[in-house]
Amino acid sequence: MRIKSSQIIYSEHGYDECFEYKDGSGRVPDGNAIGYEIHDNDLAGSFSRLILFEDITYSKYDHKYWDNLELENDEERLILP
Repeated sequence: MRIKSSQIIYSEHGYDECFEYKDGSGRVPDGNAIGYEIHDNDLAGSFSRLILFEDITYSKYDHKYWDNLELENDEERLILP
């Protein structure tokens, strides 16, 4: 199967589903490719399907979890009294 550049889907944190790396290294950063879209036709009509790259999975956590985790691990974060 040939994939066109227009089929590539990128991560947009806060806008779409959360995606993470299967190896446990964390959330897929904004702008990284997560997979590609294919268009199918069947008796029910035309539809699109997202195929994730083999190292990507849907995150079991939501955006709030990732935002908080990244904030807690931000070494440049200022904590005011």
